[in-house]
Amino acid sequence: MRSILYGILLLAACGTPVVDGGSAPYGPGSSTAKTDWPIIDTQDHRDVRSLLAFMTDTSANVRARASLAFASVGDSDAVPALLHALNDPDPTVRANAAFAFGFCGDSTDVHRLVERYSPEENAAVRGRIAEAVGRCGRRAGADLLLRRTLLARADTLGVLRGLFFATTTGSTDTSHVRYALSLITGHDAELDAAALQVCARCAPALLKPFTRKLLDVAMMMPDEGEVEMRLPLLNALGRTGDKDAFIRLQETLMNDPEPRLRAMALKGIGRFEEPRRNELVLNALTDSSGMVRDQAVEEVLKLKELPDGETLWTMAQRHADPRVKIPMYGLVLRTADADTRRTCRMLLKSMLEQGEAGPYLNAALIRARMRDPDGNVAAGLAEPLMKNTSAPVERLAAFESAFDVYPERSTARIELLQQVFMPPYDPGLVAAASERLINEEPGTISVVLKDAMLAPVRNALHPIRDLETRQLLDAVVARRDGMDTPVHASPPFNHPIDSVRLAHITTGTRYRIVTSHGSVVVELEPEAAPGSCVAFDSLVSAGYYNGKFFHRVVPDFVAQGGCPRGDGYGGMPWSLRTEVGLQGFTTGAVGLASAGKDTESCQFFIMLADAPHLDGRYTRFAHVVSGMDVAWKLRVGDGIQQVERIGAVTAP
Repeated sequence: MRSILYGILLLAACGTPVVDGGSAPYGPGSSTAKTDWPIIDTQDHRDVRSLLAFMTDTSANVRARASLAFASVGDSDAVPALLHALNDPDPTVRANAAFAFGFCGDSTDVHRLVERYSPEENAAVRGRIAEAVGRCGRRAGADLLLRRTLLARADTLGVLRGLFFATTTGSTDTSHVRYALSLITGHDAELDAAALQVCARCAPALLKPFTRKLLDVAMMMPDEGEVEMRLPLLNALGRTGDKDAFIRLQETLMNDPEPRLRAMALKGIGRFEEPRRNELVLNALTDSSGMVRDQAVEEVLKLKELPDGETLWTMAQRHADPRVKIPMYGLVLRTADADTRRTCRMLLKSMLEQGEAGPYLNAALIRARMRDPDGNVAAGLAEPLMKNTSAPVERLAAFESAFDVYPERSTARIELLQQVFMPPYDPGLVAAASERLINEEPGTISVVLKDAMLAPVRNALHPIRDLETRQLLDAVVARRDGMDTPVHASPPFNHPIDSVRLAHITTGTRYRIVTSHGSVVVELEPEAAPGSCVAFDSLVSAGYYNGKFFHRVVPDFVAQGGCPRGDGYGGMPWSLRTEVGLQGFTTGAVGLASAGKDTESCQFFIMLADAPHLDGRYTRFAHVVSGMDVAWKLRVGDGIQQVERIGAVTAP
């Protein structure tokens, strides 16, 4: 049926003008800028019919770009055309078609894709075919990958990436782990890292039988360097639950000079129930790296057994880092005697009332105060803070902390939730409340969320800017009413690419992100993400990012900033199309945050480590060229002092 549709669409589109070829970048610093624009615009409009017409162009360059565009569009109607393109005489066209197939096909199409995997095919194309099989083939695809003959390095890398994407759908078993580990040689860092990424995404039960092999791999690695390879190894060891793996993680935490590795080791240690775990986690609060200290705070807050209150009070008093000190004071309220709690309570109250800490430390102070075992403290704090504080991140902290303090199904918790769905409506609070209500029983949701409340709440939410909140609310209503969770379509096309501005952006255009730790310089990738590059350049030119914050920093993952609200729930009244390129989310990649396909706007993130599970799900539009040492120092609440254009871009 899809083959028939493909033929019909090609006949209907036969009047589309032929576009000349050219391999230069999208940016008009090249002579092919005008000929690139039709494909850019067609992809942006999600115009499948016109893209199919480009697939028959006489220029291999045009066919290659049109094939790649379908990775962003993700339309199953393109499958016949992409399969046909796998017979194209140009290997770039075939490779791009195979890559895009992974986003358009499904498990029923995998056997047709595997047929194209042959010794006569170009190695790079075979690699992309293997990757696509893993993306859309699920369990059957993963099994097929194990039977491929590896003729070249590109084959091996493609098969490993295919297995990795199969793990993201839970479509793996011990045979896949064994196969990935068998490909580790210790002589090719990229291949070894790809194999270890497969292991790091597997369920703990699949990894445990291979603990000895993972430890052997650890012994094979150098004592220093190869961080991108050692990170997934430590992640995998932390998921095994094995005592010998715990010892290896402990050695890394205590002795390794690289903070990123210490942070990952600490994260793994937190998953164990070993006797030394608590001691190691508490000692890590004094690590020289802010990244490690932040991870330590996260692990300490999860501990079920804590030192006595006096010990915690002394630790908090002596600590110079407020991001550690404040959460520790919160734990003091839970564990100390009455006199110490009273002193701590007064100290936290005074620090918050002074208002000198800034919104993110104020939010930490709120969370600390809400740990007070005196229920009156939570009751007295939550409502006024949710109504009166000016910073969304502080309101969110008050709500989330109160929700966690109040018992399940208690009157206090229900009234707290009801308050969120009454004027004035805060999109961040509505989203946070919806995320929690979705786990409640339908009867509880019915008590909180009456039909009469829904229309005013929905009317207060912007259809584009607050799309994530609207979707969460719809899911809650569906659960309340016993319906399936609604499948949301992408937002309608609402923000065309500014072709004039694009005409002044070339590959190599750079921007300086100035922070209190120093500067991070990023370089745009307009070939891969022209619309996103234009939007970023426009926001920078308007001074939008100046004075914003990094509101989310996850050690060994991302540093995310640019939210207009500062709590992660903000965006623009317009959205961008997701743009999928061949380059993945490796360390230093810069992407756009989203709440689903085609919902990107102003929030960006910098990758602090490789994260291939983001590949194809988010837009990568730039990469760091200098200042990764600064990016690794970023912490929640660090300010974006300025973002300025320093490359060869001329304002339109």
